[in-house]
Amino acid sequence: MFLGEYLHNVDGKGRVAVPARFRSKIERGAVLTRGVDPCLYVYPMETWEAKARELSAAITDPRLLRLVERRFFGMAHELELDAQGRIVVPAKFRQYADLNGEAMVIGARDRFEIWSVSGWESYLSATEDEDLSALPLPF
Repeated sequence: MFLGEYLHNVDGKGRVAVPARFRSKIERGAVLTRGVDPCLYVYPMETWEAKARELSAAITDPRLLRLVERRFFGMAHELELDAQGRIVVPAKFRQYADLNGEAMVIGARDRFEIWSVSGWESYLSATEDEDLSALPLPF
């Protein structure tokens, strides 16, 4: 499980350090794709494959399934950790998420997300008044 919020630099080559607590979870590879919000999702390979199986069962309309497959799978990129525990975020992904200089790495249960600092702060500000009390939360 991915938990927490971490501030990391994005170097000139587009490398971002993966929090030490997350590294063992993506040792066997990971997939980077655009998020629904203006952020990036990083899934361990095993989780990504499970999501692919769930997708086929969840979306029965062939046109919508192709749309989702193209958006999330067609734009996906396989990742590997380098010796220093970093991943390379390709330029098209850095541009999508507006990653310049620093990035917020956010644990999001079965994945982690990479946000620009300003994007994450804007998201938190925009959603802080959301009332979650009606949801069937287990805590």
